[in-house]
Amino acid sequence: MKNFIPLVLAVLLGLAAVLAVGRLLKARNQAKEKTTSVVCVARNITAGDVLTADSVMEKKIAVSARPAQAISWTRSEIVVGQKAMRSISQGDYVLLSDVGLSRSMAEIVGEGEWAVSLSVPAGGIARIVQPGDEVAVIGTFRIKSKVKSADLSAAPEEVAKEATMVLFPRVRVLDVGAMGSVRGAEDVGAGEIILALPPQQAQVLIAAQRKAALTLALRRPGDEGAVSRLDTGMVDEMTFDNLLQGMESVQLPKVPGVVKISSVKESSK
Repeated sequence: MKNFIPLVLAVLLGLAAVLAVGRLLKARNQAKEKTTSVVCVARNITAGDVLTADSVMEKKIAVSARPAQAISWTRSEIVVGQKAMRSISQGDYVLLSDVGLSRSMAEIVGEGEWAVSLSVPAGGIARIVQPGDEVAVIGTFRIKSKVKSADLSAAPEEVAKEATMVLFPRVRVLDVGAMGSVRGAEDVGAGEIILALPPQQAQVLIAAQRKAALTLALRRPGDEGAVSRLDTGMVDEMTFDNLLQGMESVQLPKVPGVVKISSVKESSK
């Protein structure tokens, strides 16, 4: 009987260790999952009802479970005063497609923000961006700088280079204009997107449209990564020069597309 006591103790200790590890892993997984707050209805809503401040509530959910058209709680003011386009059960999400934009655009501009339009080319991310989305604005600039000449008596030389960088890492989309609104056959599918920015940054965006080719990158809702424009760096000629580092030139054979059997056998040995 005494011989079984150590065995029983070992089994119990093993089970305890397994349970402890399982709880630790579960706690770690829960800690890794980020949450976000979205707008839900506090009571049953029928189609045609006007949403009021007390008819909506905050609901915290995992970022991975957030519907594409869910409205962030920080932007809950855009639904207040809007008519519900469908019936919504208590506790359900309020989606962008659930409310009619019957209010003035000025009412959904955040405090300390200005609404500014951005002309976008045909195709690309602009085709799928919707009000409430967050985007990054990326610009490709032609930058001129002066370099001292080898001849000290000569005037500095002007050198131009092209660089691509992030101007605004995270910007809220207020509205999406009708595609195809820009004149000219070559601009079919182009249009405008209305963004919300602080006044000084709004001025920069307006000026940047005259100096650079701008494009959009769609962000994941609630993503807190890369919110500083310095995080993403800059792409210029040096970027592509560095791609060649450590690479060997490939020699095209005299008869392209033909595999030498001998080389195949040698490589298989």
